[in-house]
Amino acid sequence: MRVSDVMSRPVVTVSPDTLVKDAAALLASKDISGVPVVENGLLVGIFSEADVLKSLKTTKKDLRLIFPSVSSLGIAFQEEVTQREIIDAYEEIGNKPVKDVMSKDVVSVGPDIPLTEAIVKMVQKDINRLPVIDKSNLVGIVSRGDIIRGLAKEESEKRASTKT
Repeated sequence: MRVSDVMSRPVVTVSPDTLVKDAAALLASKDISGVPVVENGLLVGIFSEADVLKSLKTTKKDLRLIFPSVSSLGIAFQEEVTQREIIDAYEEIGNKPVKDVMSKDVVSVGPDIPLTEAIVKMVQKDINRLPVIDKSNLVGIVSRGDIIRGLAKEESEKRASTKT
């Protein structure tokens, strides 16, 4: 099985100047967790839900007493970020362009590589999706879900062919 057998296409993309809140709304509306960032036809990054969460900056923390304490002093406090603070941080990051929060170190694959190679790359690099590039053009994207669906389909077809 090759990457081209399981990749999704057409690819949903955003530009580097798309606002984070607009890109996040796109992710939600398409029920996906990340998209390639394309500028002048070239892949320049990946924008994902994880990038948004990593970018949330909070400054004010409430201290909450932890009991029983794990501290040798017998008293311990835990920082607790308030919901309002998270909303404020999201509003702040939401008005920034995607290029400020996207992952710029993009790992990609070609459409003709074996699916096993794509799986190894994803596991080794701890990434959830791989843009599929053919002759400098973005032709698809392969996600963890695409791989699982492809493997399940292949297994189902194998079982069906052995029964006949």
